Amino acid sequence: MHGGNLRAAAEKYGIAISDLIDFSANINPLGPSTKALEAIRNSLDRVAHYPDPDCLELRRALAEYIRLPLENIIMGNGAVELIFILMHVLKPQAVLIPAPTFGEYEAAAISAGCQIKSLPLNREENFLLNVDQVVNTLKNVDAVFICNPNNPTGQLTGRAELEYIIREARKKNVWVIVDEAFIDFLAEKTLYSVMDLIKRYENLFILYSLTKFHALPGLRLGAGLGNRSLVSKMMSHKDPWNVNVLAQIAGVASLKDEKYMQDTVNMVQKEKLYLYEQLKKIAGLHPYPPSANYVFVDVSKTGRTSTEITEMMGKKGILVRDCSSYKNLGCGYIRVAVRKRDDNNMLLQALPETVNL
Repeated sequence: MHGGNLRAAAEKYGIAISDLIDFSANINPLGPSTKALEAIRNSLDRVAHYPDPDCLELRRALAEYIRLPLENIIMGNGAVELIFILMHVLKPQAVLIPAPTFGEYEAAAISAGCQIKSLPLNREENFLLNVDQVVNTLKNVDAVFICNPNNPTGQLTGRAELEYIIREARKKNVWVIVDEAFIDFLAEKTLYSVMDLIKRYENLFILYSLTKFHALPGLRLGAGLGNRSLVSKMMSHKDPWNVNVLAQIAGVASLKDEKYMQDTVNMVQKEKLYLYEQLKKIAGLHPYPPSANYVFVDVSKTGRTSTEITEMMGKKGILVRDCSSYKNLGCGYIRVAVRKRDDNNMLLQALPETVNL
């Protein structure tokens, strides 16, 4: 289960897609870069030709942006495709996955025949990753997934702590897969990103999304960063033309739109704090301090389940993410994306009416 299924919501609630306000998917509230949209419009005739199977121009643009060699980058039809390819290339026997976190890690690992070892993230510890617990479990696994910032909780693990895990994992020949899908939304991402460590640690692989920050979920665009040998093996396992031509063109244009990227960070920084502070004022809600472009909210004291709240909000045309499908959460949490001020205010008006009926 994922957020952002507007067609299903429109059919379920009898509301036109254009009238829905979607807080269930964590997408850049500014929408795609105008330069990306212009590039798409100017390249529509390219759909009559096959896309570049190597995504060379796109990989060059991304390499320049993240300052990594081209050979360390593989592009995917969304980062999810790369998670599945990675598991089938590495073939780990056992994988450590924190819970709650993004569900596709487990789905990909199971598809490759892996045994899943869950690491519960506890409410009593504010769902923070226990680094020592991860390190102590490394001897029992072949790979570990870490989503940073974590989805859906938004909690962050510091760069130094991540490097400690990566370093200890290397001693035991364990892969560390860090998902930085939401890292670009952070104003101080250098305190948390481990992208540059790709050059130092052969056992590190990073998942990177252009879907979320660059608002291109309908085109599907993600990347994987790893050592050259692993990237080469993954390239040989992917579909030949896995990234369509318009996605490649939009990705290049968006990565070169520096103003768009800075405007996004500034806007999200402002609106996430506004949304968080206003949510705190609603009786029964306990929002967790947001790091990226979404807020994780404990609704257990409202007397309503997350599913009930999601249903009631949906009938109002406002979609929020019911987190009951996440492992180790139960039915006491929702997640709401950060949107523009007018939309955020509509959410803030509808939520009290829903939870305090």
